[in-house]
Amino acid sequence: MPKRPITERYTSVAVALHWLVAIGIIYNLWKGIGFDALDAAHSPLLRPGVDLHKSIGITIIGLVVLRILWKIGHPVPAPMPSLKPWERILSVGVHHLLYLLMVLVPLAGWLHDSAWKAAASHPLVLYGRVPWFRIPLFGGLTDAGKDWWHDKLGALHTFAAYALIGALVLHIAGALKHQFLDGQPQFRRMWFGK
Repeated sequence: MPKRPITERYTSVAVALHWLVAIGIIYNLWKGIGFDALDAAHSPLLRPGVDLHKSIGITIIGLVVLRILWKIGHPVPAPMPSLKPWERILSVGVHHLLYLLMVLVPLAGWLHDSAWKAAASHPLVLYGRVPWFRIPLFGGLTDAGKDWWHDKLGALHTFAAYALIGALVLHIAGALKHQFLDGQPQFRRMWFGK
């Protein structure tokens, strides 16, 4: 593995993937939290909102896979030398947790949708244009079996989404601390340019 300079920036591809995933995740978390209110009002906005939520979630899975593959072949900048040992441990732990949750949250949602007993009568179409598949694990189950999995996977999706919110808060708080309290060029490392 090549040596990593301390002041190096992330590559333009890594920066683009970071911000695309961040925007998708923040939008989906915000919309996902609001679905209960829409459902209670039987709003006509619920179905299109859920369909867009699913489309963005599946897109996030693809972007995160691309991010992981890019990261394997392109070393990231070295940590700032001023980090205390506990900050390094926390930073690495939060980053690992973020990657786990960036896959788990949308995957649990996709599985939740795939277990839906009415899935056959509601095709999954990404962004209203691209026919997409559901994960074929639940086809042989009764409606009661599908309901059981749908409920359990929905609970996992929700729990993991709230864990993701917590990890995002830690990630953002750490970046703000390093930038403004420690005076480190943290934001410059994850932005375009030289």
